[in-house]
Amino acid sequence: MFWHYGFFLGFPFFPLFGLIFWIIIISLFWGRSRHWDKYHDHHTHTNKSAEDVLADRFAHGEINEKEYEERLEVLKKHSKK
Repeated sequence: MFWHYGFFLGFPFFPLFGLIFWIIIISLFWGRSRHWDKYHDHHTHTNKSAEDVLADRFAHGEINEKEYEERLEVLKKHSKK
């Protein structure tokens, strides 16, 4: 009787849709929390020196070695004044 309405054909997919829904919800919250942690960590360590911030940016790959050395020289030149 139920097979005439496609009940048995659609039944295995209902749990799959629920699983996909929860995977999407969890991944959105996980991605959002990672973004917030990265933003929060970057903006809360204001007691670091300029050299420390520059070294962190170089360590994270935000700037290359040439940029790091150039900016470090500028910082050292201005700190001597």
